[in-house]
Amino acid sequence: MDLPDGFAQWTCPVDLIERKLRRAFLPVVIDDGSDEVTRETQRVAAVLLPFVKRASGWHLIFTQRPETMPNHAGQISFPGGKAEVGESVFDAALRETKEEIGLERTEIEVIGRLPSFDAAGHFRVTPYAGIVDPDAELVIDAHEVAEVFEVPLSFLMDPDNHVARPVTFDGRTVTVYYMPYTGPDAVERNIWGMTAGMTRRVWNRAFNAS
Repeated sequence: MDLPDGFAQWTCPVDLIERKLRRAFLPVVIDDGSDEVTRETQRVAAVLLPFVKRASGWHLIFTQRPETMPNHAGQISFPGGKAEVGESVFDAALRETKEEIGLERTEIEVIGRLPSFDAAGHFRVTPYAGIVDPDAELVIDAHEVAEVFEVPLSFLMDPDNHVARPVTFDGRTVTVYYMPYTGPDAVERNIWGMTAGMTRRVWNRAFNAS
């Protein structure tokens, strides 16, 4: 019988998903200065988009911040944070990932990056993408992370699950994406803002019109 639209690529024994991910990102090494601040008030920061292949298919790992955090309490994000003095954004992404969810560098194959961008909060953010060893143990820092959870790429890379809403910020209206996801535990988690925006960029570079 005919498979539903898009179904075959998520179940094919040949790993087309990994091929598409590996082709989607920019080179790891940044040689054009695009990660540098664009104004005096900025600081550089980095995050890691951790992809992992399970028996059921490819997933993306997210963290949720504790409700007690002074900034962005309860929000869903990727592991990451601001770079320390003299630290590259690449090293910052891997250090923060280790600190927040316990992944060692040896458990991550960094396959590339998304273009750096200016984020709200005066940061110039560089998102890296990595494939995580499926046997790696995640150990969270409870001060920075309330929980870690995974979302299937088959959900995240379906544009029907990308809800666009206009939001006014600093006097201008911008489009913000929301990806509300209800997992096997029946808990709805609302992926939105910068995190949803980076996830949508993966869709656009790897799976849109492909």
